[in-house]
Amino acid sequence: MHEQQQNPTAEKPAGQRHQVSALLRLWAGFQSALFAVVPAVILLLLMALVVREIHQDTIEVAPIQVPARLAETGLTAEVVALRLLDQIAAAERVVTSERVVRPNVELVGQKPDFNVPIAGISLRALADIARNLLGIAPRRVSGEIILDEDKLKLRLRLAGHGQIADIGGFALNDVDALLAAGAPEVWRFVFPKLYAWHLAQTLGVETQVRERLTRMLLLDGLDQDAERTVRALIGRSFLRSGHGDAAYRIFATLAASNPQDGGFIYGRGRAQFLQGRLDEAMQDYMRARQLDPAAFWIHTGIAQVIRERGDYAKALEEIEKGLSSRADDPTAMTEKAEILLRLGRSGEALKLVQDALVYDPFSPAAHLLLGKLHLAQYETQAALASMTEATRRAPSSMDAHMGRAEAFLFIGRTTEAEASLNQALSIGLVPPRLEGQVARLRRAVGEIHSTVN
Repeated sequence: MHEQQQNPTAEKPAGQRHQVSALLRLWAGFQSALFAVVPAVILLLLMALVVREIHQDTIEVAPIQVPARLAETGLTAEVVALRLLDQIAAAERVVTSERVVRPNVELVGQKPDFNVPIAGISLRALADIARNLLGIAPRRVSGEIILDEDKLKLRLRLAGHGQIADIGGFALNDVDALLAAGAPEVWRFVFPKLYAWHLAQTLGVETQVRERLTRMLLLDGLDQDAERTVRALIGRSFLRSGHGDAAYRIFATLAASNPQDGGFIYGRGRAQFLQGRLDEAMQDYMRARQLDPAAFWIHTGIAQVIRERGDYAKALEEIEKGLSSRADDPTAMTEKAEILLRLGRSGEALKLVQDALVYDPFSPAAHLLLGKLHLAQYETQAALASMTEATRRAPSSMDAHMGRAEAFLFIGRTTEAEASLNQALSIGLVPPRLEGQVARLRRAVGEIHSTVN
């Protein structure tokens, strides 16, 4: 009896020992699985990251070889590569900071990344090793700076393209300027659309813009997308120079091929406005608005048509709508200044167009309007300087040469006024919108000649 009562108490520790043993076996199994799975997961993640890095559109900037005289000052090959990388990024910022949104719309998500390779083990280094094993050619910018008769010269090469830049004539202390001149050429071959916008934004003289862009069309073997952008930028340059007919031919073709692109239709409308076809221009603006309701710049086109029809108060109301969306748009600021001038508010207009030139210092239209405003305030020398700058920015602009003729005539320099008028008339047929101004200038010059004779 006593032995029977002791058995349950003897079995209880044995059961507990069995449970503890089971738990220990479970924990040991978990640890084994953990130590087996975690390294495999880490390895898989690392492989995935390397594969992702392999497929990224990345371009390396290799160390740029330099003369000993530069290396002695601390400008080593690695330092120059980093500075070139800075200038490549700066060339991109010039384009994407434009106050017209279209470059940002066109270029978003398409740009390759640039980097300078880092010594040692890194994800990028592992990707490079994998590319080499897979036979994938690296995308690399390389080159050297050389001394040529005490002047610096930069040669750059891009893998798969050979030499892409050969730029010289820079002083020993102008390394950054040399690199800034060479950096856009990299974009020319890796992202032609950005390079085209860079030309349009930085050359500053519209005839040069068109020459360089036309050279891209002829020589660079562009794909269809890049070719559209280059042609549109040539059309934009014609608009900025006041050439409605040439701009119309370009944008009409682009709009016909891309009927859902509001930007091309808006460009066609701008061209028709310059041709004096106000109703057709307004129809294009309305269609562009349907396709792109958020395009604030369309308010500028509509305001121009309304202003040309003589309803200045309504035109001012329309341009304010665009500026409420983008207060620093220089084209809209210039148009508002034009309207204010018609309303007799030349002081306000002067301040506004000066602000517009801060954002777009190359605008022929803004320089021309600035000259008109100076004339309205009898600041004749300032007016002539602004009109002259307009002709420099757009040498083939009839509007600019006519404005310069007005300035010369205002200050009594009849011979120069007549020469500027003849220069304007030599550009081509006089569009209807300028016929009245041409007739008035001819009369004024003729009356002065008659008085002198």
